[in-house]
Amino acid sequence: MRMPGLFAALTLAVMAAVAVAPAVVSAQEAAPASTDPRIKFKDGERYLRDLSETFEIPRDEICRELSRYDCSNKAFRIVLGGVDPYDARVMQPLDQATLASPIAFDRVALQVCANRVARDRADPAKALLFKSAAGRPDRAWRDALTDRLYDRILRRDASVAERDRMAAFLQGVEGRTGRSARGQSEQTLLACFALASSAEAAFY
Repeated sequence: MRMPGLFAALTLAVMAAVAVAPAVVSAQEAAPASTDPRIKFKDGERYLRDLSETFEIPRDEICRELSRYDCSNKAFRIVLGGVDPYDARVMQPLDQATLASPIAFDRVALQVCANRVARDRADPAKALLFKSAAGRPDRAWRDALTDRLYDRILRRDASVAERDRMAAFLQGVEGRTGRSARGQSEQTLLACFALASSAEAAFY
């Protein structure tokens, strides 16, 4: 699958994150307060295991930096909350995230989504996220994609406002990616990245 250039991909990824970021909701849409409001940041291993289950990709195949180094165990182990007592002499997780942590987290999310979309294109019969539109992508196609993404990544239904924002984002990105099957797959990738790198996906 042809991927957008690095600069274009990162630009569109930022647009994706902004486009689908949570907005102020009405009293009717507001979720009830949690009885246990404590949240914790997922370390790299927990995050990848969650995505491995979500996207049905074996853990050791889901994310490899430069196609060689496991994203959690090797490439971004320390900055994503892991420890390395033998080589780096890091015995405890870092107290605070480093400047590199958000970048590493985004790279993992982008690689995982690209992995899943590539598998969907290679075997449409077993596709989980990317399903090509029969004709020109319309609102029904965008809503179906949004539902699949929210169900898989956040494990909940999208609200009306979230579906509207995602549909607007996908329609806007279409001007850059085009309406072809390849363009639709790139839209799917960026929408996936927006949710997989969201605060809701990063914490538990």
